[in-house]
Amino acid sequence: MKAPAKKSKRPLADLSGCECPQDPFAALPPELRPQNPPPRRGLREVTCPGCGLVYWTNRAADLCADCERRGQKPLP
Repeated sequence: MKAPAKKSKRPLADLSGCECPQDPFAALPPELRPQNPPPRRGLREVTCPGCGLVYWTNRAADLCADCERRGQKPLP
């Protein structure tokens, strides 16, 4: 059985003199840099008016699936 091959440790290339931009927005102040999209894009946090369950949904109705199945109506 052969021993696993050792990885050679080559020094990383020095990119300090490189003209290509590593981060094109690095010169901008933090408030002008593009923001990452929110992790739950398209979802909103809702409290079910029928049972009080707090959940995330992308539907227009605020009732949870259990309350809809039971036939409860949303409060006006």
